[in-house]
Amino acid sequence: MEHRLGRTVRVFLVVLATAGLYRLAVVPWVEPRYRETVGVEELTPEQAAAIRARADRRLDAVRDLFPPDAWEHADPIVMESRGMRLLFKQYHSLPDGRVNLVPCTVIVLPDGQRRANAGNGRTMLLRAPQGAVLEFDEPLDLRAGRLARLVGGSLRGQVIVRGTESFPGANDEIELVTRDLELDEFEIHTNEKVDFRFGRSVGKGRGLVATLLPSPGGSNHGPNIGGIDSIQLEREVELRLEGLETGVLPDSADHMSDVEATEKPVLVKCDGKLTANLSAKVITLEDAVDVCRGVPGQGGDSLTCDVLALVLGEPDRHPTQNASSGLEVVEIQASGSPVRVHSADAGIEVRADRLGYELQTQRILLDGKDPVSIYTSGVELEAKSVDYTPGENNTIGSLMAIGPGWIRAIDEKQPAIESHWQKWLRIRPDDVGHVASLSGQAEVSVDLQGKLTGAEMHFWFEQIQEDESARLQANQLPNVTSLNPLRMLVRGVVEVDVPEVAARTDRMEIWFRRDAGLSSSAQKSQGFSAVAVSEGDTRERPSETKVAVGQKTRQPIPPIRPPVSVERKLLATGNLIRGLVVLASDQNELEEMSLEGEVQLLEQAKGGRQVEPRLNIRGDQLQLTRPTQFDAKAVVSGRPATVDSEQFSLKGPLIEFDRGQNRVAVDGGGQLTVPVANAGVGLESFDLLGTGAQQAQPRKRTRAAQPLIIDWQGRMDFDGQTARFVDRVQTASGAVTLQAGILECIFTNPVNFSSQQSTVSSQQTDIGRITCGNGVQIRSASEADGKPSSVENLFVRDLFFNRFTGDVRGTGPGRLTSIRSGGGGLPMGTPGLPGQPVQQQSAASKSAEEAGVTFLGVDFQRGFVGNMNQRQMEFQQRVETIWGPVDSWEDSLDLHDSKGLPDKAIAVTSDTLGIGQTPSVPGMPGRTIELSAGGNVLVEGDSFTARSARLSFSEAKDLLVFEGDGRSDAQLFRQERVGGPTSSASAGKILYWRKYNRVEVKDARYLDLDQIGGTNMPQAPR
Repeated sequence: MEHRLGRTVRVFLVVLATAGLYRLAVVPWVEPRYRETVGVEELTPEQAAAIRARADRRLDAVRDLFPPDAWEHADPIVMESRGMRLLFKQYHSLPDGRVNLVPCTVIVLPDGQRRANAGNGRTMLLRAPQGAVLEFDEPLDLRAGRLARLVGGSLRGQVIVRGTESFPGANDEIELVTRDLELDEFEIHTNEKVDFRFGRSVGKGRGLVATLLPSPGGSNHGPNIGGIDSIQLEREVELRLEGLETGVLPDSADHMSDVEATEKPVLVKCDGKLTANLSAKVITLEDAVDVCRGVPGQGGDSLTCDVLALVLGEPDRHPTQNASSGLEVVEIQASGSPVRVHSADAGIEVRADRLGYELQTQRILLDGKDPVSIYTSGVELEAKSVDYTPGENNTIGSLMAIGPGWIRAIDEKQPAIESHWQKWLRIRPDDVGHVASLSGQAEVSVDLQGKLTGAEMHFWFEQIQEDESARLQANQLPNVTSLNPLRMLVRGVVEVDVPEVAARTDRMEIWFRRDAGLSSSAQKSQGFSAVAVSEGDTRERPSETKVAVGQKTRQPIPPIRPPVSVERKLLATGNLIRGLVVLASDQNELEEMSLEGEVQLLEQAKGGRQVEPRLNIRGDQLQLTRPTQFDAKAVVSGRPATVDSEQFSLKGPLIEFDRGQNRVAVDGGGQLTVPVANAGVGLESFDLLGTGAQQAQPRKRTRAAQPLIIDWQGRMDFDGQTARFVDRVQTASGAVTLQAGILECIFTNPVNFSSQQSTVSSQQTDIGRITCGNGVQIRSASEADGKPSSVENLFVRDLFFNRFTGDVRGTGPGRLTSIRSGGGGLPMGTPGLPGQPVQQQSAASKSAEEAGVTFLGVDFQRGFVGNMNQRQMEFQQRVETIWGPVDSWEDSLDLHDSKGLPDKAIAVTSDTLGIGQTPSVPGMPGRTIELSAGGNVLVEGDSFTARSARLSFSEAKDLLVFEGDGRSDAQLFRQERVGGPTSSASAGKILYWRKYNRVEVKDARYLDLDQIGGTNMPQAPR
């Protein structure tokens, strides 16, 4: 027993010796902060009273920082240094030199201030009701009341960190509640849960690290603390931001009253850390950040991202009556993969890699590696980056969207519209409104109405102010219906494709005019607008959302559909196109359109390029009025301008086209080509005396259209039924040409320029009547075996011709000339009298006659009538006819030549002269000619003269007949040479066969045989 007790005592002594050695030799080296224990000195009553009085004075400077029941009001010990106050009630020094203060409050005043709330600047408080262990660089001196420099320490139990307002009325107080806070010289940290408040906003998290700022001037004495640099929460962060005056996205707060704006909090969560850099005024949240404004699932705004930064501004130093929330967020910056934003109040959804939002100006900047997507109520946008600033009072503002990108919009009152660009879309304010510009393969499409493309586009528009109550009730951004387009400029390779018009140009200028009362015309040439409306009504509008679990589900805008098909379409090209579009509630209408430079306008029937165009207009300038309507008007000018259609082809310097009045006019010289069916006779029928192949084989009448070309030098007017040409008009049909001062063509079937369907062949228009005036010339030429056969010319003052009945009439004075090869079948020899020997014409003489050229000329005064179907023509009043051989095709004979009649020429004067052709008979190569003259007929030749009441000649019978009228006989006088004897005969009828050069006299009255040699009386040929 004694042995065991002795061993225990020895062990105890060894341990005690070891501990003493450690305390004396080791501790001073491993614990250099060791100080000798300061004994507690007993204070005299006078010293205690002095300390108490000094503490009261110091407490008065910070008393307002504490609530009325706080322990700080119960006579605490107050120690101070420059910018810092230390309050506690009990203290004792620890062996390591630290001081245990129970309870403890640390106050850090703004730089240069001696009192709390004495001016601008934030006062910081650290309150530890359960006490704190602090370390100073010098021991505490209660009698001096002066603090040494704070080196570190720990605050046990619950710790409250509070910062006062940065200036009176700022409402930006800071308060943190946590436990077991560790304090270093420039850092405060804990791993415990933290609850905090900033102004009216609150939050919580776990793990706090607060970085302190050194005093600006440094500190040789007292704490070197100038304020808080940053506060960081490590994890499990949640924020509740109250009274945020603006929403997460533009216009989201505009749809709420002031009460709603303050009552709807902003809830923020993140899985990572929150860093509040008070010096830089930036709050950063990391890792799965979720921001929600309002009650989740009941509208409001939401934002999700990877990193969120809230940039704070300076509080308003002149606050209004409404209390500030204290959290003056001026900018939101977010990044993620992607950042997602949804604002039910503003009706916006956003997706982007990066987002920047300035709350004061509501400017939003979106960009990133992937395209940016924005969806609003009735609007969808996608681009590489977007920079948008809304205007005041719900106006559009400014937008810059870098491409490639597209935007699609739709409204209940407007069809869907879609735009694409490769470079950028820019919207900016202008003098009268805004201008929107697209660059780089710009394209604008309208649902069922077509599209517009160009290198760049510029749209000027103004925004119609909406009713405020209606806008708030609608709870959406400015919609398409509030935009009133003014004008548009498109440059580059411009292409337009709408249901009734397609155009291509280098530059397009369009003006817009809104007509709310305009309704679609019932007389539209096409009814595609009704189709568009009916089809459009079946599509669900994006604004008609479905409700599911208390949330609105956005409906995407349907894809743009191509324009509807129409029966006919205008295709226009030109260097410059200008137009005026009237905007109506049901259908936009193209009111005016002008084209300049290498203009071409086609009217394409349904079927596309495989169908020949129904209308083709070309020129230098083209002006269209209401081109898609039944009363469309067009004016085209050029050198020359041309208009080609199914029913005519037109050329001229200035062509006016009026579809409503069914009228075409040309101011100036031009040319008209009309396909004429051969159902009636043509101008070639005026070749009464021709002997060409066409006479031998008459043309068959068919309904196949042949072109009729009419040229003029003055003006043309065409009303669809009658075409009137003025000044030096010329036309041709086959080998026959017509020239006149005025020409009118009356068509059999009216040309309807507004006809919806192509005219069928059975309705092919044709010229039925031709009326000419102011001097008319008809020229006919024929050939045989490639050589000229005959040339006829008819000159009259006026002419009327019916191609189907064949009736023709002309007013004189006038002239008919005919030059033909050979004798032409007219009697050229001198008739012999009865009893004279037969003088047969020699073969050489016949050959010479057939090889020569014969001229026929007919002059008349009153005019002529005839029928081309019957191949007959009668000249009236003082008809003078001459025929005979000429030397060449350019020569002619003159009845009134002072030298008299040429050799072998015959002249006939009469009151009337008829010329006709009979159908071909066996033995004859073609039609034969018949002549008849009446009324005081006088026939003169180089060796004979004949008078009669009537004269007739038949080429088929080769018979010339002189007849009397019962009151006077036919007379024939013959003189073979000048000065020679004269033979004469008088009878009721004298018949002369040219072939036999024989004469038969019937009902003879007188016969002078004195100069007749021989008594042979030839018999009439059988």
